[in-house]
Amino acid sequence: MKVLAFDIGTTSVKAALIDENLEILDLVSKNAKIDFPKSGWAEIDLDNLWSDLCELSSKLDKLDSVDALIFAPHMAGVVPVDKEGNALMRAMIWLDERAAGYPKDLFSGILKYAGYNIPKLMKFLRITGGGPSKTGKDPISKILWLRDNEPEIFSKTAKMLDIKSYLIARCCGVFVTSPDEATLTWLADTRGGVAKWSRSLLKNYRLDPNLFPEIKDSASVAGEMKGDACKDLGIKAKVIVGAGDLASAAVGSGAVKDGEAHIYAGTSDWVAAHIGKRIVDIPHYIGCLLSAIQRKYLLIAEQEIAGGAIEWAMKNLGIDSYEEVERILKKGNILFLPWMCGERSPVDNPFLRGSILNLSLENDRGEVMNSVMEGIALNIKWAYLYFEKHIGRQESIRAIGGCMLFDKFCQMLADATKRPILRLREPKYAGLRGAAAIAIVALLRESFENVTKRFKVDKTFRPSDTERYDRLFRLFVESYKGLKNVYKSLNSQDYRKI
Repeated sequence: MKVLAFDIGTTSVKAALIDENLEILDLVSKNAKIDFPKSGWAEIDLDNLWSDLCELSSKLDKLDSVDALIFAPHMAGVVPVDKEGNALMRAMIWLDERAAGYPKDLFSGILKYAGYNIPKLMKFLRITGGGPSKTGKDPISKILWLRDNEPEIFSKTAKMLDIKSYLIARCCGVFVTSPDEATLTWLADTRGGVAKWSRSLLKNYRLDPNLFPEIKDSASVAGEMKGDACKDLGIKAKVIVGAGDLASAAVGSGAVKDGEAHIYAGTSDWVAAHIGKRIVDIPHYIGCLLSAIQRKYLLIAEQEIAGGAIEWAMKNLGIDSYEEVERILKKGNILFLPWMCGERSPVDNPFLRGSILNLSLENDRGEVMNSVMEGIALNIKWAYLYFEKHIGRQESIRAIGGCMLFDKFCQMLADATKRPILRLREPKYAGLRGAAAIAIVALLRESFENVTKRFKVDKTFRPSDTERYDRLFRLFVESYKGLKNVYKSLNSQDYRKI
């Protein structure tokens, strides 16, 4: 069996041919293209994305006899399409904040908690298990903004799709989405381990239920590829419903048993675990979305930046390679606060920004780079402390994502969390392998536990220097408390509309 899997990120787009043993037979990638036409806007041209997918597919060897096609793109995008599935505008991706302050009624009224209307927030939590953030990044916010600001496009819209469901429609002409993507619209009732569009919420916001695609399990077949798509991609295969990048990578971590934790650190980072019961931790912005595993939730504490901060530091410190990073790292007395895009967990605060504390003329770039990595590890520890209270103490934590290629970063995580870190082989490709695992479950009807046993651990990192990270963590939290009002004063003008 062969699976053609696409991992569509905001940094790169990857295509891989993967066999039923979850071995990557061939892999190609290219830089992702994102447009920022206005401040706070973030879009992708879907024709350009399709061209990129076709180009990558054409470069793969052994493309004959592909059984399944699956996509694992970035989530929470919005694509209005007509009856034929043609996009009516560029996709508004998860980074887009033009809809900040939507839905307006959720952030207005007298009874408030953390800026939210309490009765309306409680309804969202009861039905969906979460709710839209203040930033406008969520699909419900984007959809309502489109109705108010682009009425011509809205009136022509037959379906509101996400990136994955748009690509599926382009391949086989059906409008379907997965439970994880449906959850993130904050318009789906996710009680009982299944997702269905909430007529109550849709009625509240005057949205037609027919505007939304059918919700199908991730490990199910969406349909058969049709003529143009077969020609463009050079294959004829079954199209799997699949899951977004987050839920696919969660499967790719191999931590699929109830309560098994994993840490992902790529451009952003998260701590997550599959569980059987929906949990909501409002104060720490920890919650659940339905996962790629049928009737299972993914408990997640998501943070806005990890590898993005490392890439920023490399660029500005004149570091050309990852090998050079590992070579020059040197412990110092600098504290880095990594909130360069605001933060979600364990504090939902869009005003936060990055800072380098205690910098002196004596410090060199190795110490600065080391502090950046330590700051990310400390931030993950901050979320992990609250996260682990919900799932119980972990004897070890699986680790995936591009940041895990740095041995020293993995060691920092082990020291910060005081838990052994089990790095998976080729951690950068966990999303691709996870997507392929979903396709194998869909076609061969194996269990997720059996399929993911094929994932191999590359190396184990055990805690050793925990005292340093205990001391740094105390200072880290104190710095947040001391500076949060400064950040708000400096950055609140961007959020006056909220």
